[in-house]
Amino acid sequence: MPQSADKVLDHSKLFFEPEYKEMLANKKATFECGHSAETLAQIGDWTASWEYREKNLAREALTINPAKACQPVGAVFAAQGYEGTLPFVHGSQGCVAYYRSHLSRQVAYYRSHLSRHFKEPSAAVSSSMTEDAAVVGGLTNMVEG
Repeated sequence: MPQSADKVLDHSKLFFEPEYKEMLANKKATFECGHSAETLAQIGDWTASWEYREKNLAREALTINPAKACQPVGAVFAAQGYEGTLPFVHGSQGCVAYYRSHLSRQVAYYRSHLSRHFKEPSAAVSSSMTEDAAVVGGLTNMVEG
């Protein structure tokens, strides 16, 4: 890979590197069961239709479990599915403490909604970023983590 902890490329340039282009093309061909161009055009036309507009405007505001709707906790859930993986959250220590305790308290809810549930605090670590690291950059915390 073209980067290391000493030379971090910006994401806008990183994914245009040849090895990333090849990796993403292989992933798409091997694992993604994409639709045909005809089907995509048909769906695109439908999303521009009056029927689609009316369907979207008929929706009412609804929030279900707002405390569970953040991306890092979803990443922690996903990482728990891999054997031998310790989720690493690049953020404040308080966020990870919340995830660890929140996941252990919600056993009854998750038992019915997830294939795996937690009876004790889940394992996760953080880079323990502070306000200074958030402003100046938290690369040191991430490398040390």
